[in-house]
Amino acid sequence: MNNYDPSTGQVFREWTIQRRLNVSSDRGWSRRRPYPIFKPRGARGPRSLLDMAINVIADNIGDVSEELLGSLPIQLVWRIWRFLEARGVCFHAWKLFSTVLLREDDEKSLGLYRFRQHICRPSEELGCYIQPLTSFSTEFITHLVLSGGCQFSSHELFCLTDMKNLGILELIQPADELGDVFPAVNDRVVRGWTESENPFPLLRVLRIWGDQTVTQQSLRWVAKFPSLALYDVTGARDDWASPFDDAAEAGWEVTDVSGRQEGTLLRNLMLLVPDTHIIKTQDSIKSVEADLVTLCSDSQCAIKFVPDREAPPLLNYLTDTGKKYMPSWDPDAASRQAGACHGVAFEAWAFWLYSFLGQLSSDIDIASQGHSVDQQAVAGPFVLPSRPMACLFLGHSGRGGITSKPAYVSRGLFSTKRYTFTRPMDTSRYKTDASRDQLQKEQEPEPEPKARSASITSIQSKSSLKMRKRKQLHDMLQSLSG
Repeated sequence: MNNYDPSTGQVFREWTIQRRLNVSSDRGWSRRRPYPIFKPRGARGPRSLLDMAINVIADNIGDVSEELLGSLPIQLVWRIWRFLEARGVCFHAWKLFSTVLLREDDEKSLGLYRFRQHICRPSEELGCYIQPLTSFSTEFITHLVLSGGCQFSSHELFCLTDMKNLGILELIQPADELGDVFPAVNDRVVRGWTESENPFPLLRVLRIWGDQTVTQQSLRWVAKFPSLALYDVTGARDDWASPFDDAAEAGWEVTDVSGRQEGTLLRNLMLLVPDTHIIKTQDSIKSVEADLVTLCSDSQCAIKFVPDREAPPLLNYLTDTGKKYMPSWDPDAASRQAGACHGVAFEAWAFWLYSFLGQLSSDIDIASQGHSVDQQAVAGPFVLPSRPMACLFLGHSGRGGITSKPAYVSRGLFSTKRYTFTRPMDTSRYKTDASRDQLQKEQEPEPEPKARSASITSIQSKSSLKMRKRKQLHDMLQSLSG
């Protein structure tokens, strides 16, 4: 509501915000910056009132609501965002500004479309971290990684199915050299997920790495997740002695590609199109890796929105062996940020897999939930996921923080085996509105035929008439006898 100050003639709005306690736990992680804000030395002379207001808002951004942000002039909202982006954005702020600014016509950057945070030593229960990452309206897709240092019980893992917008889930047992705690992930947990209502409707990628975790029996359980198209497993060799029959029975294609390309992003992407054969040199493979990873690392990379299928698909780029692109992003962004675990673009693998699967399936999983997929986000020549993505890494997977290939050698050098299982995203696995209506009709009792209904009504009316006549006769006889 607008207030009027008669002494100055100004019209203004006023909010009273309750101050939160400044605690050191992760309880309010989504409303705090990943690192303390940098306070540069101010210019000579007093600052403007606008600059002071921006500083105050930035310092208290965790308490700002969408209503308050929406009441500000859009030019001021852009200035606050750029101020925060240069100094560190908390997840709560990213959700607010992403919702407001992505609707505007101004030039937008990748920082509004992708959020990344790494928490080295999670100290709270799992629900504390996943509650802010849950979006029932699918305003964004969540990519969650759990690794060493996560002191969660197996029972806590069951609440992951409450995240209907969870798109990529990685459970990475830390390298043996760390000796760190990790949740017990096994077939019982995976089976428990399938017993919840509508489990993981948007989960396209599941990665479980470790020694003595899930077994090949898990293949039939993960097949129940409707959107799951890639299941990447590292497990005990004895537990995965012969997964081929189980995989075929559950509808999975088994891929066991070894050699230099085993861990490359290109190899993972091409698993999704097994009928497409390309020949690329080591230099071209490194070029693809560099392009996709550095783009994820550059939050200033410009993005735009185009109608669906107007932009060239990512497959064109992957299969083009001769064309060269002049990057519109910073090619050195990844190398600059790789010095600390907080700067590693750990989401690149999942980010592009999710995008590629969406292009191959026309985002059938998102559309089946009743959400629009009529626009594509594009950065340079690449099509991004159809929804903004929030990525959170909890714990450390190896020495130095995050490693792409933790080693499990405590029981021997060759005690584990890695498999990748893929399948196409099929429309038959989704319960659309039409199928739900059909199922409801099948469950409803059939109405009785009209002829039968009419005959029953006639019989009931005749019976009622006889009862009335019998009562009248009885009353008349009583009156004569009295």
